[in-house]
Amino acid sequence: MEGLARLKVPGGKLIIVKLKYEKKIELLQILGDFFLYPEASLKKIEDSIVGMSIDATEAEISRRISEVSKSEGVEMIGITPESIAQTVVMAVKK
Repeated sequence: MEGLARLKVPGGKLIIVKLKYEKKIELLQILGDFFLYPEASLKKIEDSIVGMSIDATEAEISRRISEVSKSEGVEMIGITPESIAQTVVMAVKK
């Protein structure tokens, strides 16, 4: 199955998540008008979510994103790990 969701972060930027899934997230792409530094960390964040169960909670996904962000020294401007997680869950539910 495929999923697509958009979220306008209050006071922030637009996040778009495209994904493919069955019982687990198989492919994930995060797009939008946000800023992330270093840019290469976006792929690492996406890769950290791939393989997670489609039943994962926003908190579980957010925690995974936060772990990667901390280890990579990621700076997010206009988005948060929680807002990315919320958009991922929305994409699976649609």
